[in-house]
Amino acid sequence: MSLDSPPASSDNTEENAPAWGSLPVEQYILQNWNADSPQPVAEQRDALVKAFINEDVIGPEYQSITHVPTQQEINTILKPWRPQKIRAIAAKHLSISWPDFKNEGFCVLRTWYQGGEEADAKLEEWFGYDELKGLSEVEIEETLLDRDRQGGDKMKMKPKNRWWMVLDDKDMFDVEDENNDDDWLDVYNILPELAAPSVHRGFNVIDALDNLHLDGTPYPRKSEPSEKAYEDAVLEVASGGLRYPLVILDQEAFETGQIYLVWRDAKGKVVKDIRDDIAGLPYLQHDIHRVCAYEIGWWTEACFGKQYDIHGKKGKMMRKLLPLVKEAAKQTMAHNAAIYGW
Repeated sequence: MSLDSPPASSDNTEENAPAWGSLPVEQYILQNWNADSPQPVAEQRDALVKAFINEDVIGPEYQSITHVPTQQEINTILKPWRPQKIRAIAAKHLSISWPDFKNEGFCVLRTWYQGGEEADAKLEEWFGYDELKGLSEVEIEETLLDRDRQGGDKMKMKPKNRWWMVLDDKDMFDVEDENNDDDWLDVYNILPELAAPSVHRGFNVIDALDNLHLDGTPYPRKSEPSEKAYEDAVLEVASGGLRYPLVILDQEAFETGQIYLVWRDAKGKVVKDIRDDIAGLPYLQHDIHRVCAYEIGWWTEACFGKQYDIHGKKGKMMRKLLPLVKEAAKQTMAHNAAIYGW
């Protein structure tokens, strides 16, 4: 299956799941599988999934069915890993630039399932599904358009996209652990496409220069950016321009209404995160494509992910990326000076 080709329909039934071996992570596992390894199948597979997430580029050999899986490989390696409905969800997440994702702006991950019907009802209300029940497709579209025009306190999440955008499955995503603040990361083991949906995961220095107004503008700046400007450029570009934060509904979210919102890089690492009232989510959904980063309150107030911390020694990814951006900025400014005669 090509990464540019969506599933046959927006249904998550087994009939619409992609062919075995067609997902890039499956090709990665199969092509790097060591049949002679003494490791148990699950351990070797988990190690390859982690390696897949950490690749900078997923080559073309993994983007089509280069290795046709045998029935034995399907039965022993792929099938025990995850069911068809998760594979169908995975296929959708490989193309997060689709209009549906751009318009709705969020993926939601529920990690706590001990709240019973009360918690289920909260989710329905929070995302505006309760008021859409029983409506026709036309009526749903009209209602969501009204919500968008009003820009108020109602979410604009289409029910037809719920099966893949709202990850709500106790059997698959019940990873809540009160002793582990990073428990939600365990979901990457079953759905690496949530961590790294793109085949190109490298940091785009050109985007950082554009963010700093050093490149791609009619009148590039003359003075060198401040340290904070460099750091902000790294954070914003690493997070994909702030476009697709992950909304995590854990126990605290259901009990207090304080959701956990995470901006991540192209490999699923936390760039910034914040916990705040669910009531602000519709406003973020309305504003996220309309305003600059510094105008998004949740982004400016959010904490830094460990690897992107700007304080003290700085985080590992910040230490790696900041010099790259500074060096590119230095070269670009020298080039601009030569061209404009500064």
